[in-house]
Amino acid sequence: MKSSYRLYLFFTCLSLSAFSFGQIDTAGIKNLFEMSFSNLMDQKVVTASKYAQNISEAASSIGTITAEEIKYFGYKTLGEALNGQRGIYLSNDKNYLQVGSRGFSRPTDYNNRIVIMIDGHIMNEVVYGSAFMGNELAINLENVERIEIIRGPGASVYGSGAMLNIVNLFMKKGSEINGLSVSAGTGSFGKNDLSVIYGKKIKSIDFSISGTGGISKGEDYYFRELDSSGTNNGISRGMDWEEYFGLQSAFSYNNFKLSAGFSSRAKGIPTGAFNADLTGDVKTIDDRYFVEAGYRKEFKRSNYLLFRSYYDDYCYSGSYPGGGLNYFDASKGRWGGGEIQYYLEAGEKNVITAGIEYKYIFRSDYKEWDDDTTYFDKNFPFSSFSVYAQDQIKIVRNLHLTAGLRYDRYSIFGQALSPRLALVYNYSLNSSLKLLYSDAFRIPNFYESFYESYNSHVANPDIQSEKISAQELVWSHKLSKSLYGNLSIYHFLTFDLIDQHLHDENLTEFHNIGKAIGYGLEYGFKYKHPDNNSQAFLNLTLQSTLDKHTGETLSNSPAFMVKSGFIFPVTKYFYIVPGFFFETGRKTLAGNKTGNLYLFNLGINSVRFLKHFEASLKVRNLFNRAYYSPAGYEHVQDVLIQDSRNIYFKVTANF
Repeated sequence: MKSSYRLYLFFTCLSLSAFSFGQIDTAGIKNLFEMSFSNLMDQKVVTASKYAQNISEAASSIGTITAEEIKYFGYKTLGEALNGQRGIYLSNDKNYLQVGSRGFSRPTDYNNRIVIMIDGHIMNEVVYGSAFMGNELAINLENVERIEIIRGPGASVYGSGAMLNIVNLFMKKGSEINGLSVSAGTGSFGKNDLSVIYGKKIKSIDFSISGTGGISKGEDYYFRELDSSGTNNGISRGMDWEEYFGLQSAFSYNNFKLSAGFSSRAKGIPTGAFNADLTGDVKTIDDRYFVEAGYRKEFKRSNYLLFRSYYDDYCYSGSYPGGGLNYFDASKGRWGGGEIQYYLEAGEKNVITAGIEYKYIFRSDYKEWDDDTTYFDKNFPFSSFSVYAQDQIKIVRNLHLTAGLRYDRYSIFGQALSPRLALVYNYSLNSSLKLLYSDAFRIPNFYESFYESYNSHVANPDIQSEKISAQELVWSHKLSKSLYGNLSIYHFLTFDLIDQHLHDENLTEFHNIGKAIGYGLEYGFKYKHPDNNSQAFLNLTLQSTLDKHTGETLSNSPAFMVKSGFIFPVTKYFYIVPGFFFETGRKTLAGNKTGNLYLFNLGINSVRFLKHFEASLKVRNLFNRAYYSPAGYEHVQDVLIQDSRNIYFKVTANF
């Protein structure tokens, strides 16, 4: 069967299914503007402005992933959960999972233009600014109550790095867990994992703890580009292994909350990256932990102060034996800080938030050495001070203006102002229209500013922050009792982009040399039957992200994407969960193009059996299609093959 026919058949079935749900008819269209608020439009979100507000009033383009969706679609990593969202796509270099957004994903940027948070605590580390998306985050998604995705720049609220997306994972409270849950899974390529969740609320004390861990042997590969006697004839066998462990905990008493997290992952590198061998102990290890304490002092119902303090630690080490020598590198980041936020409802027309934050980075270092020589070993501690304010003004009953501004000052990276403006019009009980403007920035990381190597790279301590300015129009509407639609049209300009270039014949250097311009349209549907729990989503993305100087499409940027998933209840306790993903090909660094992606997934869920047990079976890449993503500069290969068919079976016991 030809791929185009498969795609046509899929959309035909989708259309027939939509009409069989009986969602849109002539009478229904007449009453579209007379219906009451849907639960989705009335849903509360926190991430957009650091306080709870209706999603229809928030000054951002917002997506959410519920605990129910995580469960039925069988998401195992944050990256996998985000991949179903409009405008988001993945690349896997077989070491770290990279997430692209709105056509922008620079090679090997380690997600440093996206901010990841757990209950509002920023998880990006301070050495590279990286955000973990795969098992390196080592979080038990079964203990996540919801995920909020803020699209576009968000530096007016969160500072450096919030250029493309802000993703906030909200963990379940002990009262929501109310017991013990244990899950064990096994799957293809030697994958085995175990997860545990426990939570309770006793009077005013609420506590929860969750852990997850797993191992995998991974796949074997053949790389034609490395087919020589010095690189094991291109054969990579037993190199794709992974081991990970993570722990999350939270304790709250009245208005006081203490939370902590730990993750550790070791991963084999099977691709020969950084001129490493295809045999031997080629690996990276990432360890990350944090602790945060917060207290909320309420003066009255609409007036409070929030105090929070935190300490974080990140350790990385890598081993890259190659060419008869053992090469190593390592980094450490240690930082702490505090924030005071003030919230005030000033009368009926103003909601004001303001805050200050101070962060001190005790360590931000990088070391590179081999068996005989240390090539680089430096530490650059620094500090930052931030102040921000935002006012949501009710102009009339259904028209809101939000204006925000944040000032950040870094001891060694200069300063930045990040404005935000939004006009939100709720023109009916079921519809909202948002006009958004925002700026953001990213300070250069340690590697981009200070790393140097005598034979390959020179430092550039004078490098400046890169910036983005974005405008967006967002329309959200309840199309019927069970069908919700969302349309976004956006434009952005990034400038002073930090990119690598040739300093002379042999040396590279990072400079502010790039500008990129992006346009896009994103359209999403969500369906949920009010009675039988059947659900579906369909997300369409049309985007163009160009180098402003040459007019050429950026690398690793698909022009069109379709993401869809369905939850079909066969019986009360048995569900079929198919999914389909399509992407057009992406340009590689060498100017070539990957093929189009057609990916089918299938899940089977048994919600309950033998009173306390649940089971699920998930098949990813059902038809075992070979598909590729562009490789980064550290690879000889122009493209890297992505995951083949993977079968995973899990049993959960609830007590």
